[in-house]
Amino acid sequence: MDELFLAREPDARIVATSLVVSRRAPRREGRVELTFARQGFPVLRVVSGESPAALGAAAASALATALASVERYALQVWVADSDEANPMARDARLVEEATAERLAAALRGAERLDAREGGARRLLMAQICLLSGGRAAVGVLESDRALSLAPGGRSRAKVSGERPSRAARKLAEAFAWLGVAPEPGELCVDLGAAPGGWTWVLLERRARVIAVDPGRMQPDLLGRRGLTYVPGNAFEFEPDEPVDWLFCDMAFRPLEVAKMLARWARQRSAALLVANFKLPMRRKAEIVRDITTILRDGGWHAVRARQLYHDRDEVTVTARLI
Repeated sequence: MDELFLAREPDARIVATSLVVSRRAPRREGRVELTFARQGFPVLRVVSGESPAALGAAAASALATALASVERYALQVWVADSDEANPMARDARLVEEATAERLAAALRGAERLDAREGGARRLLMAQICLLSGGRAAVGVLESDRALSLAPGGRSRAKVSGERPSRAARKLAEAFAWLGVAPEPGELCVDLGAAPGGWTWVLLERRARVIAVDPGRMQPDLLGRRGLTYVPGNAFEFEPDEPVDWLFCDMAFRPLEVAKMLARWARQRSAALLVANFKLPMRRKAEIVRDITTILRDGGWHAVRARQLYHDRDEVTVTARLI
């Protein structure tokens, strides 16, 4: 809501915990891109039903016309991630089963796909968000405009093997959101690296890593091939050569971190940026706005911010030099 207020969207309102309605929906690339929204879609209709089967039938009826001419589509049924809505998850599964059965009959010849496995193919994503009282908001969203391809934006990253910290999942999800990740042999700098969650992910990708942190790294990382550990202050570190990727996950004042990262762009020291910023309890939307402004003014392009599923009181920011 704070972001919509800053974006001068006066008609936005809260309809339930974690659910907001706005007259003009945000887009991934457009006038408004929301950092703190997991998913958003244009509401075609609000339907109701006394049982999950009846609700699924009503939703399928509303969706059938919108999907009438498609060859493939995705269907996602979800609830808001809140204490009030999460108990409806079982009903959501039943609604999905009923909707899928009705749509399969109505859309003969059309193939249902998982949006997360659709690759570069543009899909129409049928969206059903369960509300209280046997109601659901129903709509259709183009996959290339979706805030997330996971149902309700709950994008659970999978990281194999042993990892030094939960930060590894954050970085894996960031790569999925960004759509690109370091290639073998590319040079990465990891600022605020200890204990080594992000460094571990990068080494698993066979990248070369310069890990900078006065704190201790996970001992089993220090002997890994491709790792250079610099036990120093990230604000004072400068690379000997331009690097391919700059990573930063520091528990420090976010605007000071943003100014430090802006210096890297002005000096043209890194081509791509992935940074995680810890936010204060208040004024989160304003702080994110200020972070992205500092980075853009410093010379970073295509600056995007998102509170990913594995972020807590944090946001992930990506950018590129050119």
